[in-house]
Amino acid sequence: MRNTIIYLLSIFVITTGGLIYNFAISYYILELTKSPFLFSINTVIMSVGTIISLTVMGAFIDKYDRKSIIIILEILSCISLLALYLYTYNYGFNIKFLFCITAFRSLIIPVISNTFDASLTQIFDEEKIQNILGQVGTIRTSVFLLGPLLAGVLYGFVSLEMMILIFLILQIISLLLDFFLKFKPYEKSIDMVENKPEKLLEFIIGKNKEAYKYVMNSNVLSRIIILAMIINGVGAASFSVLPETIMIKELSFTPEYVGIASSVMGIGSLLATILLSKIKISNPLNSMRLAFLTLAIVMTVFTLPVYFQASLTVKLIYIAVIGMTMAFTFQFVSIPMMSYMQKSIENEYKGRVFSLLNSLGNILLPVGTLFYGFLYEFKLYILVNLFTSLVIIAVTTILLNKDTIRESNIIYGKISND
Repeated sequence: MRNTIIYLLSIFVITTGGLIYNFAISYYILELTKSPFLFSINTVIMSVGTIISLTVMGAFIDKYDRKSIIIILEILSCISLLALYLYTYNYGFNIKFLFCITAFRSLIIPVISNTFDASLTQIFDEEKIQNILGQVGTIRTSVFLLGPLLAGVLYGFVSLEMMILIFLILQIISLLLDFFLKFKPYEKSIDMVENKPEKLLEFIIGKNKEAYKYVMNSNVLSRIIILAMIINGVGAASFSVLPETIMIKELSFTPEYVGIASSVMGIGSLLATILLSKIKISNPLNSMRLAFLTLAIVMTVFTLPVYFQASLTVKLIYIAVIGMTMAFTFQFVSIPMMSYMQKSIENEYKGRVFSLLNSLGNILLPVGTLFYGFLYEFKLYILVNLFTSLVIIAVTTILLNKDTIRESNIIYGKISND
């Protein structure tokens, strides 16, 4: 119970701060430059850093104390925010300096998140994982529900540097909370415990090869990673740029309208996570398959307000409802997938396998984000989204076929009954 309270409170604090920060940065870039392409560059930098950092750090997450890794990197995260605040306060906003800070943080934030993912069964009992994931999802979506309203109001009344300072303060609070989390030890393999003389590069390559073989020996895990690569390369890349581009550039929503739309979208996630914390999904991959197919259909109509005449209020309602539907559906991808992986992956491999998932899953994201950012400069919204939907439907149908779902059900059922 102690760990649950601390962890959930930490999630609440850092999610609130992150949302305020991302809202301010996103709106400021698009309002200042009017360029989806420049906005996409910030996302690309984060994606490239994620690939590099997780490729290198996966083996260290499994070898060294995970709590120490989290605390050290959170301190570095605080330092980066302090640097951005001081620069912006003294010299004003500079997009090149922002890109530098984003690059630095891209080497830190994904590793913190990945280390927490690998540590969940050290922090909580295994049978409680889906429930904990549901509660985490509920907290995050509650923040996404109210946070954009708060961020929209703050944006209208305080400066950009003040919003950065707010995030810094919340980051420090989260750091202090995480310091008091208790991690259960787990049994490591002999080669992870022994301090054999080994060159750094050889160590990283060797341990990543082990993780790769571990994943490739599992038909289900390998398909999940391939699916993540392709879906992120099209769907995630598209929606890392599209909502803000539509709301801010095309529909000229005020910060308050953007906040309202984002909050209503959060209702969908909130309802889904509450539902998922109460029910037990017996076949996670089947849930993922149905959710992906639903998302592919719904996302094709997201951009329609650009093409029809209506009041801003009507367009706001439309965007919010479609976004809410997508947010609800996406939770039936993310939570079941994480639940399956938490239970099916051996603890000594979790750091490397989650790193492999997130690094390979993001490998097409930078190219995809730049590609979509470029296409959206020409307002090819419906055609681009239709192409994306067809790719998602095809890939989901092929990779999550009946045989794969049946196999995953057998594995998951066996683990759940042990």
